[in-house]
Order: sequence, then structure tokens, then C-alpha cells
Amino acid sequence: MMPTMSDTNRQRSTGQKLKRLRRGSGMTQADLYEASGVAQSTIAQIENGRRKEPHPGTLKKLAEALDVSIYDLLEDE
Repeated sequence: MMPTMSDTNRQRSTGQKLKRLRRGSGMTQADLYEASGVAQSTIAQIENGRRKEPHPGTLKKLAEALDVSIYDLLEDE
């Protein structure tokens, strides 16, 4: 099944928000890996929009490591 434009935008939006929040907290991808346990390659794929649909558990780990709500990582509706 081909992703829709809204799916593509959501992927970019989540990735952009993750990158912005990570950088805002002064963390590198390696730092976020250490804090969250999420592989650095997965973090990079999410930030670059290549990870189609991050697993909710992955988003939860990233949000907790960044001390934000999981909803802060999701696209604005």
C-alpha cells in the first residue's frame, strides 16, 4: 500500500519534531540513544522521514528520554 500525502507529511513532521526537540535539549543522536535505548540508526531514520511508522513503544521511549509527551512528537492535526 502506497503512503498517502498525509502519511508522508506525518512522517516528516514527527521526524522534524523529534530532531527539533532533541537538538533543543542539547542532545546528539548518540545521547538520545543512551537515554532512550532506541538504536541510533532508528532515530536517524525517524528524523529523516525514512521510518514509515515508528512503533508506539519507540515513540514512548524517545518522549520519556526527552521529557516530553508522546503527543509532542506527533503531527499537529
